[in-house]
Amino acid sequence: MKNSVLWYLLLFMSFVFSEVKIGYVDSQQIMTQYEGFRLAQIELEKEQKRLEAEYNTMAQQLDSLYRSYEQQRLLMSDDRKKEKENELVAKERELQEFGMKKLGPQNSELVQIQNQLMQPILKVFSDACNKVGADQGYDFIFDAGTGGLLYSLESHNITDEVIEEMNKISTNSN
Repeated sequence: MKNSVLWYLLLFMSFVFSEVKIGYVDSQQIMTQYEGFRLAQIELEKEQKRLEAEYNTMAQQLDSLYRSYEQQRLLMSDDRKKEKENELVAKERELQEFGMKKLGPQNSELVQIQNQLMQPILKVFSDACNKVGADQGYDFIFDAGTGGLLYSLESHNITDEVIEEMNKISTNSN
């Protein structure tokens, strides 16, 4: 009995006195310095501009139809007015639907493109963190960019190593 208590006490003390190696990365720094993220942002901005240009073209066409209707309204029969008003309402609805489907904040084409562009980058980030953590013997790696870590010595910042590893992984996969 005394031996088992002593054994558990020694085992517990070894955990207490063992050194824990903690590292952190700054995801904001990674987003500004990692080339893959920068290229994804450029691609996303290009798609956003394309969709916004298409939206603006549709809005200009709708505005032109409204102005044309206003100029000719007094000369139109009641049936023709009603027909044009229905056409304007349909075009306005079409513009709103386009805006939500293509540019909306949730489940839009733009959000789907962003997710497609970010998925491989997040995989590289995860793989790089796992490799740096395993290779350098870290017990924990935290992301300082999300506010999950409030204090750490700069000597534990492994952001540069992770960026370097991400660039290696990206180069090897191309």
